[in-house]
Amino acid sequence: MGALVAAIAVLTCARVLRAEVPTPEAHFGFRMGAEGRLATAEQIEEYFNLVALQSDRVKLVDIGPTTDGHRTLAAIVSAPYNIRNLDRIRAANQQLADPRTLTPEAARQLAATHKAVVAIGAGMHPIEVGPTLAVNELLYSLATGDDPDTLDALDNIVLILIPSLNPDGHRLVVDWYNKEKGTPYEGGVMPWLFHKYAGHDLNRDSFMMNMAESQNLARFFYTEWHPQVFLTMHQMESEGPRFFAPPMADPVNPNYDPIISREAALLGSAMTLALEQDGHRGAVSNAMFDYFWPGYEDSAPLGHNTVCLLTEAASVKVATSIGTWTLRDIVDYDLSSVHGLLQAVAAYREQIVRNFYDMGARAVDAGLRGGPFAFVIPPEQRDKVATKRLEELLLQGGIEIQHAIEPFRADGEEYPAGADVILLAQPYRAYVKTLLERQDYPLMKRPGSGSPPVGPYDATGWTLPAQMGVDVRTIARPFQPPATSRVTTASITAGTIWNDKKPTYYVVEAQGNGGVLAANRLLAAGLKPSWLTGALEARGYMYTPGSIVVAATKATLPALQTITRDLGMRADGMIGKPPADLLPIGRPRLGLYKSWVSNVDEGWTRWLLEQYGFPYTSLADADVRAGNLRARFDVIVVPSAPAAQIVSGHPMDAVPTEFAGGLGDTGVQALTTFVQNGGTLICLDQATSFAISAFELPIRDVAHEAGADMFFCPGSLVRVDLDPTQPLSYGMSHETTGFFAFSSAYDVLQSRGVEIVARYARRDVLVSGWLEGESYIAGRPAVLRVQSGSGHIVLLGFSVQHRAQSLATFRLLFNSILTAR
Repeated sequence: MGALVAAIAVLTCARVLRAEVPTPEAHFGFRMGAEGRLATAEQIEEYFNLVALQSDRVKLVDIGPTTDGHRTLAAIVSAPYNIRNLDRIRAANQQLADPRTLTPEAARQLAATHKAVVAIGAGMHPIEVGPTLAVNELLYSLATGDDPDTLDALDNIVLILIPSLNPDGHRLVVDWYNKEKGTPYEGGVMPWLFHKYAGHDLNRDSFMMNMAESQNLARFFYTEWHPQVFLTMHQMESEGPRFFAPPMADPVNPNYDPIISREAALLGSAMTLALEQDGHRGAVSNAMFDYFWPGYEDSAPLGHNTVCLLTEAASVKVATSIGTWTLRDIVDYDLSSVHGLLQAVAAYREQIVRNFYDMGARAVDAGLRGGPFAFVIPPEQRDKVATKRLEELLLQGGIEIQHAIEPFRADGEEYPAGADVILLAQPYRAYVKTLLERQDYPLMKRPGSGSPPVGPYDATGWTLPAQMGVDVRTIARPFQPPATSRVTTASITAGTIWNDKKPTYYVVEAQGNGGVLAANRLLAAGLKPSWLTGALEARGYMYTPGSIVVAATKATLPALQTITRDLGMRADGMIGKPPADLLPIGRPRLGLYKSWVSNVDEGWTRWLLEQYGFPYTSLADADVRAGNLRARFDVIVVPSAPAAQIVSGHPMDAVPTEFAGGLGDTGVQALTTFVQNGGTLICLDQATSFAISAFELPIRDVAHEAGADMFFCPGSLVRVDLDPTQPLSYGMSHETTGFFAFSSAYDVLQSRGVEIVARYARRDVLVSGWLEGESYIAGRPAVLRVQSGSGHIVLLGFSVQHRAQSLATFRLLFNSILTAR
């Protein structure tokens, strides 16, 4: 009797607490989706904390700090008895994620009672504010509701609610909207990125994980919770359908288990059914968005056997209506679709959990059969920094890597001890294959004869070994794995300094991106390094052009000890005079053009310069127009952007006056004078068309002149041949791989003063992805260095630093900076 009374008391207390949970409208002072009203990040955090404090159905967790150091918050919502047993549920879920820990029978028994884990994320693109607002109402309804559907969902599901996947950007968007509210610019474009570096590309970073937000989400998903279902809510263009829900359009990456697409169709249909039942019209499926490319926050988990779902509501002007379509409409559509999802997951809970286990088991079984059986990363690599980075992102993605402690043989080849082995008999086999294998994009049907192809939603080729310049071998057939140890942290084996007692100078190996880090560290230490322009032998080792030579001083050896330890480079202390034909490495005064038209390529370039130790100054349009650039800078980098955008910027009526316009004629003339007086202008990808036009260079862009029905390369990897005698090629192999997305290929009309640094391969240009009309670019120049007056213009005709992913070609940008003089 006493136990019954106690249970009644607990239940009564819980109901009282839930009754005290304030509605979002009471907390924020307005209804979610009200015209012109936005909730700040601080208010949302306060509300989540308040609900968790007053509801036994909610527990808060931190996913991790953002790029700017803000909190990334998640609420775990479920029935009270599930909340009390979260540790047990999470441990069981981790077992289901790895089928090697459970027998099929044990997995079936566990699935019979296990709760489905569902994650919902909002606000990756913070101008798409509707989902973030909707999550507040969803949290309230789940924390307080006593209707049968809510109770059923809470009983069967552990729900993870993430109100903002980009809290930094949410702050930026809310501040800008509120500042301009009531002006002609209300709800208009913001003149900077809505993330410090990545902007819209924050959800293009999910396999590379350069940003803190991507790393946090991967850790939370792949090592902690392993959700069976992940819904990410976005917004799309205001014209067209009112709402998109799965299933996705073709093509879907063929590595993913077919169960994922079937479950997505099932759950997506439940979402659109709920929309129709609630009177919300205009939803579409099987359109616009595909799951071929793996870099979105909602596509990378597909390789981890998580069913990923994307919704996109038609947008408004942030919080300002467009016609009769309002922010509240977006909130209502999002809530209806989520309620449909939760009802379906609750109804199919056991099947969803069992399928999650089965997909992992099928992956392990497929890996044991081979085709491929493994990938091997040999210990000898040209770019040790890139190799470490590749292993880091695989480990962050939950991939198992083994370090061979003895030699072994696979597919007829001998591999030494020290090689790293990725056996494919692991649950995330699909993820490994998707990242490391070549892509062959399935060509879609053209809309009509003579029409250009229908392009993909994003890239068609990204094969990481090629794009990063890392030697990775595919092992097709099963073999007896060697004795191994588990790799838990990516590392570089320390290099060696071979020293005479009293060297007069040192020569340092400088291959790959480590060579740039070494050069910048020596410069930062106050030393004066130079490039070796010819070959030099030291103790039987041949140093190639592009190696670093630095005089022996008291500061040199300590700096080199750190460099060789961290970057795995060899250095030799030498006696006598250094070679005569050295090319000094300076620390040029570097400017990075930063238009008021927010430019993701500028953000990635800025981040990359910081990672590799390049001091720089951001240059706004007014800074360039002010002129006198040569007195302040040696090098100016112009990130990829159309020529018209660089020159014209925002229209006068689109943004406040101080952010309108671009370089204009005055800015173009200032850059011309800068180059004429000895400066170096580096133009990236699309920005090369600006330089060709503004400087009247004797160069045609053949790729851009060809029609899309004749030449089409929407985002693929292509083969590039480098001139090894060119300083811009130092530290690179003679053949590399570049990322080409509607990029450039040149025809040089006058050779005087034009140096061809790199060409596209003469044949077999495509490395991975989709290329039609190879003949238009085969053998044509891809990178040029053009003399203009006393200075130079460097045209990097493809995306050499694409989303900070294409490590194989970073050095074309870095060398362009370091060799400027």
